[in-house]
Amino acid sequence: MKTLFTIILLLVFAGVAGFVATFALNLVGLPGALLAGRPAERSVIRFRAGSVIAAIGQSYVYLAFVAFIVSWTMAAAARDDVVGFIVWPFAFAAVVWPVYSNLIRARVEARESEHANPQVEAMHLTFFAALIGFFLFGFVPIAMEALWGWVPFVAD
Repeated sequence: MKTLFTIILLLVFAGVAGFVATFALNLVGLPGALLAGRPAERSVIRFRAGSVIAAIGQSYVYLAFVAFIVSWTMAAAARDDVVGFIVWPFAFAAVVWPVYSNLIRARVEARESEHANPQVEAMHLTFFAALIGFFLFGFVPIAMEALWGWVPFVAD
């Protein structure tokens, strides 16, 4: 029963993150979009620099969510009444689904514009950072304490 409750909470976390990530990733990617400049006046170097800055901001914020999910799942799976090998795939889905759905929505929205958007390009890197971060944090938990020690459950 506690395993089912853990899975339900992971799905709730994913649902909330899917909503909040839309606004949070746009907000933290804004400096990169501003650095890239207006589509009519930007250079390739400026666009790439803006995309990298947006990717760094988006990845840092989203990896905080990944660190929370991984550390929370570790704490739940360590209990005797929770089956860990059933819970971990749901934790992976809770990490991947919000960023992937935001990436798809951003790409669909970007098709309406004739110019590339640095925040949308950065979402690709954020998606891969989430994939790598999930396994890195899962197998090397100390890696998340360096930059995300402020996240609940990480420093415990």
